[in-house]
Amino acid sequence: MTQMQFDLHSHSHCSDGELSPTALMAHAEACGITHLALTDHDTLNGIAEAQSAVANHSLQLIHGVELSCTWNGQLLHVLGLGIDIADAPLQRGIDSNTQLRSMRAQAMVADFAKHSIDLAEAVDSLLKGAVPTRPHFAQALVNLGYAKDKRQAFKRYLVRGKPGFVPIKWPDLDEIAEWITGAGGVAVLAHPLRYGFTRSKLVRLIGDMRTAGVRGIEVSTATTDPQQAAMLAELANQHQLLASVGSDFHALDQPWARLGSARPLPEHTVPVWTELSLS
Repeated sequence: MTQMQFDLHSHSHCSDGELSPTALMAHAEACGITHLALTDHDTLNGIAEAQSAVANHSLQLIHGVELSCTWNGQLLHVLGLGIDIADAPLQRGIDSNTQLRSMRAQAMVADFAKHSIDLAEAVDSLLKGAVPTRPHFAQALVNLGYAKDKRQAFKRYLVRGKPGFVPIKWPDLDEIAEWITGAGGVAVLAHPLRYGFTRSKLVRLIGDMRTAGVRGIEVSTATTDPQQAAMLAELANQHQLLASVGSDFHALDQPWARLGSARPLPEHTVPVWTELSLS
């Protein structure tokens, strides 16, 4: 029997990933993934293509999304796993977030123009119908020679106090959790260490998450080391949270987030897939 290998956090070119949903599914199968969640930012547009791509294949697609929200003024990303993509309230919520992204993109183009940087055409050529994200702008800056790579683009631009920074008032954590759970999905906090919280602040967040209906936390990602994963596993067990694993894959040229590169979950955690319908 084939051993199951899960990667429950990945992106296609429908948001800020490199590969089409079809190519992503093929790459996942080549990497030995048995269960992959497509979790594009604030869009479900890639799910249908991905589902067609895995028809008659052994790879199981888990319908997902990565939603942006706010907790105590802090931007958070929450994954919705195992969602019903036809759920009307979820669709309306995602549409609202997509509109926020589009409005921000227009404001970012205008802000760059004030600094004599014309990114409109370069960004449009990258989007090709995708949901606009800050990495699209970072790539446009690289393509036009304003930065040598995306990392430098995010140091010189796009962050608070720099050209191209436009804040968004995202929905609250409670609202996002309601969209996901209402669509039959499991809400999971994505990459919990990326927000720079102290342990005590993370514990406060977990308390509010549980009240809101967020039932899981990413314990193992492509960039968490064994000590970090053990700490997150301990928190998950202490607070009765499901544990998730995901690479946050975006592109083939990002070796730090290869598909399937997240370590297996520590023992004695309760995997999130125990709450998902699997074949």
